[in-house]
Amino acid sequence: MADARRWAVVTGAAGGIGAAVARHLAKDGFAVMMQDLQPEPLAAAAERVRAQGGVAETMAGDAADPAHARAVVERAESLGRVDALVNVAGGSGPKVVRRIEEMDDASWSHVLALNVTSAFLFCRAAVPGMRRRGHGRIVNLSSTAARGRKGPVTTQGARLAYGTAKAALLGFTAQLAKDEAANGITVNALMPGLILSEQGTRIRARFEALPEEHRARMLAEIPAGRPGEAEEVAAVAAFLCSPAAAYVNGVGLPVDGAFL
Repeated sequence: MADARRWAVVTGAAGGIGAAVARHLAKDGFAVMMQDLQPEPLAAAAERVRAQGGVAETMAGDAADPAHARAVVERAESLGRVDALVNVAGGSGPKVVRRIEEMDDASWSHVLALNVTSAFLFCRAAVPGMRRRGHGRIVNLSSTAARGRKGPVTTQGARLAYGTAKAALLGFTAQLAKDEAANGITVNALMPGLILSEQGTRIRARFEALPEEHRARMLAEIPAGRPGEAEEVAAVAAFLCSPAAAYVNGVGLPVDGAFL
């Protein structure tokens, strides 16, 4: 029989913000069910959680696959109770697209599925259990890109699709929060700006591959004068999953060094 251990499901948890969120939540007493498409980096990220004394399980697969999303949540529920869900899975795709006429159907659909559909699927799987228990914390990863970006395409690939997806997540978050607030469930979104995680992560690699003038321009637009770190975003996500955030609901919170 399942015990009452509190589980947090974290998607996109193999590295960067997702892995940092898993570590923070583990420090706060959650067992973490870590999901990602890449099994080997995911296993390594889970080992880091265990090395700090946390409990971590992994399930690798496509976050935009309905059967996989359901299986991940069901596995966590079989081990305890899913009290938190942090949807980090996302991205702008590998193809750099500068103009709308260059956006092919496959790239558009892929980016929206990866960011929006994945969050919908995991929320759809997790909310009924949270509702029955009268408690739940959901955090969706949007982006400052939801407000659009001027200038050349930099660290985003299919920027138009990515900005659209991240804006859609804000609407999804706001509506789901209103639908479920009476059931003890909070639903919030984070809007990170330029976040550079450890070496080897996708965004850092893209940033470091940019011409020097593009990197300088990006940093000059951030009032804080520097990029953010994955741990700084993870700390805010952990707060939103905590009892202290019980009356914070339906917001899109920038974590961007005053960029917006």
